[in-house]
Amino acid sequence: MIKINVKIIVLMIGIVLIPLNVIGCTKNEESSGETKIFEIANTEQIVGKKDEEEVTLRKHYMILNPPTDLIDLKELVEKYIKNHPVEEDMKVIEGKNRIFYMSFYRESDDLPRDWQPDESYMNTDRMEHHKHDLIASIIWSDAEPQKEYNVYDKSKEGEIIKWLRFIEDQLVE
Repeated sequence: MIKINVKIIVLMIGIVLIPLNVIGCTKNEESSGETKIFEIANTEQIVGKKDEEEVTLRKHYMILNPPTDLIDLKELVEKYIKNHPVEEDMKVIEGKNRIFYMSFYRESDDLPRDWQPDESYMNTDRMEHHKHDLIASIIWSDAEPQKEYNVYDKSKEGEIIKWLRFIEDQLVE
């Protein structure tokens, strides 16, 4: 009788633990090490008034498992922007100099992958509060179509360890 109870208990534990383990492995993208970029929802900004000559589009992206090599990071964001052009987002604005500013952030405890801006009464949490997790940026405009890339290696606390700046493919010192 005790042997049967032990077998039943082991079987029940197996039935519960195996599915939980499988679910945990499929949901945890970090464990796979796959690099993924996606736009952070509700953070796009279009800045400019009707009487101003310039209008700025700011978009914010999250990079899961970013490369540690800064040249690889630059190539990753460059490829992403080529495959996901943003100029079409502001095509309706005619006769103004359009400035495009794309920011790429790493995932952290302060900036998890499901982060959303918070404008509640007692708590404000906006993208500009997460500059310590900014690891890459691209800026260009209609007037200056050459893209400027900035890529950063930062400590966990957000201190810049190394920084590279490129104009298109040229490293600028």
